Amino acid sequence: MDNLSRKNGDRASRLELIGRVQLAYEHLRDTMQRYREDSRPRARIAIAAAKRRLSMLNRALALLALEVAAQPEAA
Repeated sequence: MDNLSRKNGDRASRLELIGRVQLAYEHLRDTMQRYREDSRPRARIAIAAAKRRLSMLNRALALLALEVAAQPEAA
């Protein structure tokens, strides 16, 4: 029973991370559209921050995918 609840929790965590990656992508897209023609430091900082966040979340998702792929299948 404990193993089943852990699997459900792991699955929920993975789904939450996927949702966070999607939101970060949408935020970056919106930020880039908003500051398309703007070269002021504020615009560059906002775009760089959005890129860093998406990059960090993508790496976390990739590591999680590798971890899950390396786990032996349970019967």
